[in-house]
Amino acid sequence: MKSKVHHNMFLMLCLVIVLVLSSCTATPAEDTSVQTEPQVVEITKIVAGTPVVVTATPPPEAPKPTGEILVWGWPAADQAFAAIMEGFNKEYPDIKVTVQMIPGPSSGTRDALAAALAAGSGAPDISMIEINDVGRFVMQGGLVDLSQPPYNASQYEKDFVPYKWQQGLTLDGKLLAFPWDIGPAGLFYRRDLFEAAGLPSDPEEVAKLLSTWQGYLDTGKLVNNPDKNIFWTDNISNIPYIYFAHKNFFDEDLNIAFNNPRTLELFKYALAGRQAGLDARIPAWTQEWYNALGAGQIATTIDGSWFGGFLKSWVDPEGIGKWGVVPIPEDPLQNWGGSFLAITEQSKNKEAAWAFIQYSMANADAQNRMFIAVDYFPAFLPAWENPLYEEGDPYFAGQKTRQLWTTIATSEGKVVATPLDSAAEIAFNAEVGKMLDQNLDPALTLENAVKAVEAAVAQDRETLLSQMNK
Repeated sequence: MKSKVHHNMFLMLCLVIVLVLSSCTATPAEDTSVQTEPQVVEITKIVAGTPVVVTATPPPEAPKPTGEILVWGWPAADQAFAAIMEGFNKEYPDIKVTVQMIPGPSSGTRDALAAALAAGSGAPDISMIEINDVGRFVMQGGLVDLSQPPYNASQYEKDFVPYKWQQGLTLDGKLLAFPWDIGPAGLFYRRDLFEAAGLPSDPEEVAKLLSTWQGYLDTGKLVNNPDKNIFWTDNISNIPYIYFAHKNFFDEDLNIAFNNPRTLELFKYALAGRQAGLDARIPAWTQEWYNALGAGQIATTIDGSWFGGFLKSWVDPEGIGKWGVVPIPEDPLQNWGGSFLAITEQSKNKEAAWAFIQYSMANADAQNRMFIAVDYFPAFLPAWENPLYEEGDPYFAGQKTRQLWTTIATSEGKVVATPLDSAAEIAFNAEVGKMLDQNLDPALTLENAVKAVEAAVAQDRETLLSQMNK
């Protein structure tokens, strides 16, 4: 009997074991509920000098802006935007961008924007603003302060050429115009006209000849040949102008900064060039100017880097290999031109407008695509890290012009820009023109220029000084 009980207990124990094992290996019922596991990424941090792998859950990606925006500008910005539009559309497929180029030079866009802002309607979402006009619009208002949320544009300040960033600021630190390009300036010269005069045409040798303004004038006398309609330069007024191309009229306290022996010296060089008959006396941005440059009648011209794009596209597209570039004599840190993008307060889609500005202006790939397309030299420093800046330019006979522009843009020196520069530039240039056309004394011209600039900016200067609490 005892053995039978033990036997039954043994069978029951086996059964329990079998049931337990079966439950462990059985396939569980299918769970039809949705299981959402948060995405976890590994991040390596340095803690006390030791790499430590930690996990983090990234925040959900914010929805991208949508809608339509209108961008105003002047040619050839349309070609620049066309070079990046495919990439922008891929990044922001639900933003439709319409680019409208206002006919003529930048003044057409300036006047249209000023009228729309004054009227309170008719402005685009984004407008280009040329460097000569940025001070005017910074003072006029009607533009969005991009330094404030949700834009927080100040995060990019360290990535831009310092003086360019400053030009888009109000005196109290509002960023109303986001930097696009700068215009590191140089002397563009015709290799073929140098060779015809028996002079070297290689950039290194030409730079030696033109390292001083006196050397510039002396070399000009060897090339200049009015009897054959060949002139050393288009307008000799560019000698002083390049030093005061929307810059350096004032110091940081808005005091006149150009009343000094250096400016007088530049006036004397310009007058000596005019007296020697070295310039064609052609004003820039006229059909006569375009025709003379394209016909090989001008041996040298002072311009910003953007001029290379003009030559290639419509001023002298047949001049491949005939042009070279060297630094400005004596003072290589010179800038002529450049532009900005600004969002108007009238914009009904500021989020999409900001997305376009970020993509086009603070993006090295986009900046370089536009640079290749139209020679707008980026103010965005990370763009310069691309190998293309070490490449030769076929139009300039293989000269490494991009490397030259980078060197000029980072040369030692100081550029001071203020909202008063536009008005100052007009008054200053008028006095220089009188000196050259009427053969006036350079010292008297400097005195008159100081008076003219002071009168032109008096009211705005007082306004700005009150804002500065000075």
